[in-house]
Order: sequence, then structure tokens, then C-alpha cells
Amino acid sequence: MPNRISLVTYNLWNTEWWPAREPALREYLKVFKPDILCIQELRKETLQCISESLDTHAYIKDALPGWTCESNIFWNKDYFTELAHGLEELEMPEQDRGFFWVRLKLKGQDKTIFISTAHFTWQGHHEEIETGLTARNRQARQTLAHLKRLVNKDEAAFFMGDLNDPVIPHLFFPEAGYESCFKELNLLCPSTFPALPTTSDIRENQTIDWLFSNRKAETIAAFVPQFYFEGFAPSDHWPIHAIYQL
Repeated sequence: MPNRISLVTYNLWNTEWWPAREPALREYLKVFKPDILCIQELRKETLQCISESLDTHAYIKDALPGWTCESNIFWNKDYFTELAHGLEELEMPEQDRGFFWVRLKLKGQDKTIFISTAHFTWQGHHEEIETGLTARNRQARQTLAHLKRLVNKDEAAFFMGDLNDPVIPHLFFPEAGYESCFKELNLLCPSTFPALPTTSDIRENQTIDWLFSNRKAETIAAFVPQFYFEGFAPSDHWPIHAIYQL
């Protein structure tokens, strides 16, 4: 079991432009092959692509539809075994979204790690436009409540995903002991959206994808790979890729 592991969070943009993007996603996974991968906007086509491309990895197989049409967590079977998983409520207007998590045991050790992901509500959701109130404030608080309840003492814990906000995550998570992989390295958080040329929604650059840890693992490196293959990016988001020392 290696002492260092790589983690990636990636919003895969539903199936927009999927036939053109599929080779790029397969090549990305071949090149980077993260030990742990958290996905948002998962669909059956992208689930099949990932499971075929990462044949050394396992993922959650659960009857709840969110695990196949919204998010899932993949991990290297050579390094980890699953102990438990769950999908918790975040009071979201979007069907099948929530707080997805898995507890993994490091093979050959008693140590466990807690991995979780979510996809918060988009800034342009009609309820936010009509009321002027953001659901992401509530979703961040509920996420932290789930982490406080579920994470074991002295357990390295990670939360990542498309949080659709450049400000709220930075305000809420550090106060609860969860820091961005970039902040831990004293780096400016790079933009994660939009990825060109695949996006059809050109607007200002935003940091809306995040990767946090509870500092029970040391951040070694973090970057946002602007990966292309045959002229296409795998998604309209860029992934966050971080390496931690356990």
C-alpha cells in the first residue's frame, strides 16, 4: 500500500457532446489514473466509460438511482476495500443528488479514510433567481453536519465536488477544520470552469470545483490539469487532482 494517494474530483457534464468527448475521457483516465475518483453529473454512458477505463477500480453499486445518474466514487482495488457507504439528504431541488460517501480501509493496515462528494445547486437555478437566496449556504452547512456525524476520530476525511460557488465553500469549510488542497500549499485556487473548447456556455472563469481535507493527511501537490485529446477536453469543467501523504 503506497503512503501517497491521488484524488480527483470531476464534473462530467451529463452526456453533452458525449461521442466527441468519450475518447478524451478515456485518455485522461489512462494518463492520470487516480487512486480515488469522485464524479458529478454521472450517467450510464460515462459510468461504463470509467469502469472500462479504470478496470483496476471498484465503485459503489447501490439500488438508489443517484449512484448511477448523479455521483459515484471509484477507488483502486489494489489499495482499498470498502467498509461502508451511504447517500445523505441535502434538501436539494435536484432529484437524486445529495451527500455521497464511502469509508475505505487501506489493505494491510487498520487505517481507514472517508471519501465524500456532492454537486451543489447551480447559481442560475430558477428558485435562486426568483428569491435571491442561495441554496448553497444551506447545503454547505448540511454537508459539514454529515461530516461531523460520520467521520471517525483521527480518520483522514476528504470532501470534494462541484459546489457551484467560488465563495461559500471558502467561508464555511475552513471554519470546520476542512481546508482546500490549494490553500494548504499556499496556492491560488485555479479556475475550474469553463473548459474550452467543449463548453457551449462561455462566461467568466470561475473556481467552482473544490477538494477539501480535514488535515489528517498532508497535501503534497494539487493542480487543475487542462487536458485535451484530439482537440477535445473530457468535460466543460476541469478536474482537480491532488496528492496526499497518509
